[in-house]
Amino acid sequence: MAAGPHHEAEKLLRLDQFPHVKVEPFQAGAICAWHIRHARDDSPGAVLELEARNAYFAMIYLRPVTHCDLLRNGEALSPKQYDEGSICLVDLSEGAAIRFSTELDGIGLVVPFSLVDEIASRFPQLRILPRPRRNSPDMVLYKLGLSLLPFLSGHDDTASPALQHILAALCIQLLAERHNLH
Repeated sequence: MAAGPHHEAEKLLRLDQFPHVKVEPFQAGAICAWHIRHARDDSPGAVLELEARNAYFAMIYLRPVTHCDLLRNGEALSPKQYDEGSICLVDLSEGAAIRFSTELDGIGLVVPFSLVDEIASRFPQLRILPRPRRNSPDMVLYKLGLSLLPFLSGHDDTASPALQHILAALCIQLLAERHNLH
């Protein structure tokens, strides 16, 4: 999946349109988190374009949503339902574009490859092996995502040490092999 042409009738969304926080939970790079919300209107859909970067993008769905990936040539893959509490993880090396056909409420995370490498070296016992995931249920990530909402709404102090720890826990839970977590 890669960013590419989209239909003119669709609303184009970019991450910088949404409330966000940026934190360096370790030393190798900052993780960014956004509260991505978009209400359904009369347009045929909204397209979230994610620019190419040396990072992974994860979406934690706070409500069920239907969307499809858009290929570089503009072709749309079949729409799929994503459940509340599920996550997707994609490589942003070539960018990505996603068309939403329902309302969207989710937490988006950008995790730089350099941060993944640092987590792998700090916690070798976890076997950090990022794998693309689609509609993967993960209640721990879901609850950690919910805990970010006060920081993303401006109702909590973004200088709070809790924010750094929540984002560090999100990174580890997202990237570690499932059978190695105890």
